[in-house]
Amino acid sequence: MDVQTVWQCGRLDTRVSTDGGETWQSTDFSAGIHCVISFADADTGWVFGSSGTWSTTDGGQNWNEVTLPEAVDDVTAISLRTLDEGYLLTPNLALYVTHDGGESWSTMALPLDAYEGMTLPPANLATAAVRFFDAENGVVILSLVGGGESKLVALRTANGGQSWEEEIVPVKPGVLYLTRDGRYLTTRSLLGAGEVAVVEYQSQ
Repeated sequence: MDVQTVWQCGRLDTRVSTDGGETWQSTDFSAGIHCVISFADADTGWVFGSSGTWSTTDGGQNWNEVTLPEAVDDVTAISLRTLDEGYLLTPNLALYVTHDGGESWSTMALPLDAYEGMTLPPANLATAAVRFFDAENGVVILSLVGGGESKLVALRTANGGQSWEEEIVPVKPGVLYLTRDGRYLTTRSLLGAGEVAVVEYQSQ
């Protein structure tokens, strides 16, 4: 997707900008409140909200419902990599992947034993982010709180989720936006005045 095409979802509609956010066009489609959205290209995307999870392959002109994994009724983050391959993270930190456009799902275990007792903040906000750059390489970023602590944790895989490397991101956890290439992470703290930080990932 070119950097000028930006999708945004909200309570009233889903919008697209093709000029980097200068102007916006509404698709007259709303997934409801607390929506999360991910597009693989300018035409192909998923959006989750209170009305369910929906997909489009024609730039938002038409939408079809996506079947979620069994017993999943809430989604915190979505990453749609191709028309068929997508990832979703639930509030209880379960990561799922589909390779057939949502017809079937499998789980990907995250190494969270070191963070027992910590969870995502209880807010309908984007406090987690998922990006997969190809079938093998991806990152999951979590704003975790609990036990009087708060941590921003990055989990990276280079083998399709068979193993993960853990890293503490040196900024306050909060509402997250991770760029499509995974290079830049913007956070807005849930505490105080909502301090905003931008960090750049530099591989070792």
